[in-house]
Amino acid sequence: MKSEIVYRSMKVISNILFVILGIVLVLCLYSFVSIKVLSNKYVNFFSYTFFQIGSNSMAPAITTNDLIIVKLSDENIKVGDIITYEDGDTLITHRVQQVTQTGYVTKGDANMEQDKVILKEQVVGKVVKILPQFGVWFKVLSTPKIIAMICVTLFLFSIAFAYTGKKHLPDNADFAIYYSGIQMKNGGKDD
Repeated sequence: MKSEIVYRSMKVISNILFVILGIVLVLCLYSFVSIKVLSNKYVNFFSYTFFQIGSNSMAPAITTNDLIIVKLSDENIKVGDIITYEDGDTLITHRVQQVTQTGYVTKGDANMEQDKVILKEQVVGKVVKILPQFGVWFKVLSTPKIIAMICVTLFLFSIAFAYTGKKHLPDNADFAIYYSGIQMKNGGKDD
């Protein structure tokens, strides 16, 4: 009885991990197509995207290896909001110091000087969530070798928990067909 509970629990955990892995693989594939094939600068997930921070210009609010979630919009940006904007090929995340007719004046919290005026067209969006140190996990879990190892591990878990054990036939049956094969009256198994 106890082994049956453990078996069923592990089967449920294995199935949940497969679903999570499937979602991660779909997101990775979508990201790859969006960035590499369609040549977008960032991925758009229902008007949100995420970035890993590469400097401490916004310390202590945002530090290196933090992951930020950005709402893709230049609407409702006010003084004090943290925005991400494009400066050539670089994406910069700084706090809005002043709103002008043509754009915004920003400054990194750890910087001494303000940035030049940012045009509204340069704005990617407003930071809505900061995930401290999640950038490290994101970098590790989005590595193709790690994804492949997780897939192999889940596949092996699936095989390990697919074993259904030996079946006993009812007294009046000569054979029975099961998912795992055909069980014969003499105790043999024919796949």
